Amino acid sequence: MAISKTLPISRLPLAGMALLWTIAYAAGLHYSFGLDWATAATDSVVFNLLTASAAILINAMIGYLPHTGIFQITLGVALLFAIMSQWLAQQAASQLIADPHYLTFLGQSMPVRFAIGFSLLISVGVALIFYSRWRALAESKTRETETHLIARDAELHKLQLQLQPHFLFNSLNSINALILVKPDQARQMVQQLSDFLRLTITRADEPWTTLAQELAYLETYLSIEKVRFGHRLEIQIQVHDDIKSFVIPSLVLQPLLENAIKFGLYGTTGKIAIRFLAMQQGTDLQIEITNPYDADMQPATGSGFGLSGLQRRLYLLYARNDLLTTSRTNNSFTVNLIIPSRL
Repeated sequence: MAISKTLPISRLPLAGMALLWTIAYAAGLHYSFGLDWATAATDSVVFNLLTASAAILINAMIGYLPHTGIFQITLGVALLFAIMSQWLAQQAASQLIADPHYLTFLGQSMPVRFAIGFSLLISVGVALIFYSRWRALAESKTRETETHLIARDAELHKLQLQLQPHFLFNSLNSINALILVKPDQARQMVQQLSDFLRLTITRADEPWTTLAQELAYLETYLSIEKVRFGHRLEIQIQVHDDIKSFVIPSLVLQPLLENAIKFGLYGTTGKIAIRFLAMQQGTDLQIEITNPYDADMQPATGSGFGLSGLQRRLYLLYARNDLLTTSRTNNSFTVNLIIPSRL
């Protein structure tokens, strides 16, 4: 059985409202029906105190009423509490005030008093129901938002840690080939690969970094690739010093350079140059990476995780699908990345 939960109504506003209502009620008895102030005040306090007590009981009960038939149940509870509170108030008032004129007025006014008390209690009950529903909806939306954020952060963390398997495999194969012919280079490459993986795992817990730190990370990555490809690989990096403090997502540039090296060097034996350009456009940072491209000398289609994974990360971070675009000509392939400012 579903249970409706609510929070107690704030006591301070209720106390102020109850006091004002009690004073107004007493003034009405005095000026409209000619009761003296002491009698009117006593009557008002007794009836309103018991009515307020009934409202507090309804407030306590609403949180434990089932959703099914809650309005009908609240109507019945309000009717029952109105009868009890008004009857008890009548008995208390008749004991406190012995004036025959007042007792006659008391008996004649009971139907009207009951109607007023019932109207107040049913109004309180219905208001509490809607307040409870509103609170439940707000809490549900909050939990949904928190769940979405947790899931998004988990996916971002997973995407940060995923490396292209072929990079690791190729690096290990290169180390294996160098062990016998160039052991010094093999040891150097093992150390560089170890440093690169350590940096990758360490920075996975840092969702944001500066362009300067990301470029330093890229130098570690490129040192491995340069051992693998030697003089064949040339990387031209153009970055102005005044944008190196720009804040960008961690591990966002390495997949782009890896993609450029993979498709720029495949099927070639000569030297190739990959151009890396970073510049500021308005408040955004624009990254442009260009590599040679030969449509007839391309590798078989792989998993495509590098660009697609980056596209997914950018969407999760910025809720935009237009930040990563590619273009190609007969002899070049260009990736354009826009990183919005966090300010």
